[in-house]
Amino acid sequence: MNERDIRELRSLIDSQITTIYPSGPKSLTQTIRYVLEAGGKRLRPILTLLSAQTFGTTITRALPAAIAVEILHNFTLVHDDIMDEDSTRHGQPTVHEKWDLGNAILTGDAMLSLALRILQNNGESHDLMTVFTTGLLRVCEGQALDKEFETDKNVSLEDYIQMIDLKTGHLIGLASEMGAIVANADAKTRIAVRDYGRLIGRAFQIQDDLLEIYSDSEIMGKSLKSDIILGKKTFLMIKAREVSSIEIDKAVKQTRENFAKGKQEIQNILNDMGVTRLTQDYIAEIICSANEKIADIPHDMTDILYFSDMITRRNN
Repeated sequence: MNERDIRELRSLIDSQITTIYPSGPKSLTQTIRYVLEAGGKRLRPILTLLSAQTFGTTITRALPAAIAVEILHNFTLVHDDIMDEDSTRHGQPTVHEKWDLGNAILTGDAMLSLALRILQNNGESHDLMTVFTTGLLRVCEGQALDKEFETDKNVSLEDYIQMIDLKTGHLIGLASEMGAIVANADAKTRIAVRDYGRLIGRAFQIQDDLLEIYSDSEIMGKSLKSDIILGKKTFLMIKAREVSSIEIDKAVKQTRENFAKGKQEIQNILNDMGVTRLTQDYIAEIICSANEKIADIPHDMTDILYFSDMITRRNN
């Protein structure tokens, strides 16, 4: 597995995903196509395909499950953007910004229906549908906690980890487990790759939090203001508040008046406190723990471990 192979898988997903809803009310077909044609990294469906291939089935056989995973992910993004009032996603206006709130809600609802229909039409197993629908609920629970935490001043690191394990980790765990299910892997293997995916999801989210502080909207392809201004609880912010809540809260407040100046001040505080380095080290530890989850599986895990390396090298 190399970058060229990953690009080919991404191109395959891109070619299939934009054809899933060719006809219907224009207000739905255009918004769904707009979301799905925006691109993205396609990390979750790629992981589904790599997992399925690792355990002995073909990319073609696993493609419907992978497409369903990606549509589910995009459904969550459309609704997440509404709740956070974000204006940009994948370098373009979010659906509710380009159209309106009602269209965005309908778009997300319809995309979820399409994901379920893909699995149903391809005769997927009861296990696959159960994992998919359970994962959907867990992601919603994670998003609910994320919203609750905006007004909760006493969010612990354990609370935060629980939230991201639901919101981000569960979906990536779902992606890897679904590939194993399609390949008829045994229960022990399914659990191992599921747990691997969940830990990778945890690392991915903490990495995302880090990039939102140190990257910019052009590189990330999305609005970065809302999470900081809303006072989202992240690994970095929780660790910083353990040192000085007054100092970090003052900097967050400053972002509401002058975002660039406030963000720079947050960066300075996190660096001075050593929180940035602590976060980077923690991400590396999580990825190592994830790799250990699949170390004893009697298959060549090279392709899936490449996914770990891809996350490590991520810069947007």
